[in-house]
Amino acid sequence: MFRSMVLTALSVALAAGLVLSVLQTFAVSPIIYASEVFEVAEPEIVVAHNDGHTHSHDEQAWGPQDGIERLAYTVLSNVLLAFGFAMILLACMFTARDKAEFKINWFSGLVWGLAGYLTFFLVPAMGLSPEIPSMEAAALEGRQSWWLLVVASTGLGIASLVFVPGMAKLTALVFFAAPWIVGAPQPEVHGFMHPDAQAVATLEGLQSQFIYATALANGLFWATLGGLTGYAAKRFVKA
Repeated sequence: MFRSMVLTALSVALAAGLVLSVLQTFAVSPIIYASEVFEVAEPEIVVAHNDGHTHSHDEQAWGPQDGIERLAYTVLSNVLLAFGFAMILLACMFTARDKAEFKINWFSGLVWGLAGYLTFFLVPAMGLSPEIPSMEAAALEGRQSWWLLVVASTGLGIASLVFVPGMAKLTALVFFAAPWIVGAPQPEVHGFMHPDAQAVATLEGLQSQFIYATALANGLFWATLGGLTGYAAKRFVKA
């Protein structure tokens, strides 16, 4: 059964990952490329050692070259991401079928996809909006920790509403509220620190476009992923 789940998730991931890659290529990546033009280069840091030798640190880490290489890495990462989410959805669907007699089909898959969209993108984005290059952000560790908290809390909250009986459903409110009581980490300075006021105005416009573009791309990705997972899971159950 596990082997069949893996093959099912992989087939779904290939389709959903390609959908997300196409959406990113035409709706998201152009905004990123446009904002990268305004990035201010960091000065090279030269470190001297006790033996008299020196070496420099370039603050910009390695990244794939623009063009085919960058596109290939994007597609690969999206397919792997979709595979992981598809495995989670399959496990949740089969558990809900066995424990609560939930039906498995493409429509229920869309509902599961909506839950995934809320859990992994929409609700976290309310506290930590998608960021473009040159935008000031809080420390990475704090953002990662809060993202994990809000994903876990939202997932548990949705599960409580659906599976927990009676008044115990109210525990969902505790889960939903927890991340906001803690609060999302915020940068010391909001917005952009570019020295050119016109560049800042352009970047602010690009940021607004980026939020809508990523919301649309992720929404269609989760709809595709959920619907295909439900459809494939139903065929798998019949087989």
